[in-house]
Amino acid sequence: MIDFDDALATFGKLLIETLGREAALNGRIVRDIYGRLSFMTPRSGGASSEALQMKAAQVLGAYGEPMNQLFVSLDEPGFSSLLGEPSVRVPIQGELDLRMIDRRLAGDDWLMRPVQLVSTPSRLIFYSVKGGVGRSTALAIAAAELAAKGCSVLVLDLDLEAPGLGSLLLPPENIPKYGVADWFAAVAAGADAESLVTDMTGPSPFTSARAVVDVVPAAGHDAGAYLSKLARAYAPGSAGQQYIGFSFPKKAGALVTQLASRQRYDAVLIDARAGLHETSGGLVLGLGAKALLFGVDTSQTFDDFRLLFSAFAQAFDPELGGADLRSAFKMVHAKAPKDEKDRRFFRERSWQIWSDYLYDDVDPATEFLRDSFVFDLGDESAPHYPLEIIGDESYARFDPRTETYPLSADAYGPVFGNFLAGIRLMVGVP
Repeated sequence: MIDFDDALATFGKLLIETLGREAALNGRIVRDIYGRLSFMTPRSGGASSEALQMKAAQVLGAYGEPMNQLFVSLDEPGFSSLLGEPSVRVPIQGELDLRMIDRRLAGDDWLMRPVQLVSTPSRLIFYSVKGGVGRSTALAIAAAELAAKGCSVLVLDLDLEAPGLGSLLLPPENIPKYGVADWFAAVAAGADAESLVTDMTGPSPFTSARAVVDVVPAAGHDAGAYLSKLARAYAPGSAGQQYIGFSFPKKAGALVTQLASRQRYDAVLIDARAGLHETSGGLVLGLGAKALLFGVDTSQTFDDFRLLFSAFAQAFDPELGGADLRSAFKMVHAKAPKDEKDRRFFRERSWQIWSDYLYDDVDPATEFLRDSFVFDLGDESAPHYPLEIIGDESYARFDPRTETYPLSADAYGPVFGNFLAGIRLMVGVP
């Protein structure tokens, strides 16, 4: 019985055998939202297309479109429009890379064209494949450290499914009227979302005479109907004119721009949803932000990283024409052991997964090409070489609204020192 993965490989092989290499390369495989396959081409197939439809109908089963839709000859404008959609490589028996358009109800943002970094102010996105790794606490400590260095910081909670930065960083009296979900709900309805921006930030306890740390929570102080607002956050486009056709990451980018334009910030710290949800892909690839990829040293974490990095490898395909953000990524070893010898295992696993998916394939027997993106295991500047946060139970109950002890540099230095040095470097702070 043919399965989802077998169907694609089988169809690709049939295309090459029946239509020929050139015709197969010049067309596009399309997988629809149900997983059914077809082939789109600007050329008429004649007898070869009929043979393809007969063979494919026999072997693909439920994974093939109805016979008369398996081979579709498009006119030139229609095919040109098709070429504008993101596509992924489909290796066939290690010989040819055909191209496939993978249409989805969800997950399209993992296939988006990555956007160029925004340099002013620096944007840092905090992301993890698993929850419970201390990502939000690390973001709060990073905000405290940057403020202590005189940097004004905007903190934005885009982890809408599990919001927490508002309750972590804002005393109840400082929670603003509106949150991120209110803005997205206004956008969906076509209302004046930009007018909400002035009432979306609250000052955190880190704000001082030297610097401000403004926090934008997921929910405002009137969190009524939050789940209803959340459902509208993921609605495509808008009922109004301004955001017609905007995806979730494009809307989020507009929100960040509106918030950051209200005053001078040196950095924008963004908390993203954990896991492989499409909104996470959109934020990591679509906000022009440097990305901190958090993980703990377990096989489960690195199995999930492999799923993540295979998506990155598709997104950074040069043929898509998007920005190459690989150098803007940095691994973070969360809850790291105190003994350095025990921390090397995470480093080695990290280097291996980067080498398998994102580093350029360079023959180690030859001198590295000048423009190749590849790093040695011990290169501390490399994306795979992790920033480290030492495991410490005293931060499991971290609450800067009520406790001042964890906010002293003497307290958080031994735990977050290496991580914070990397944050300062990414933001450009001595």
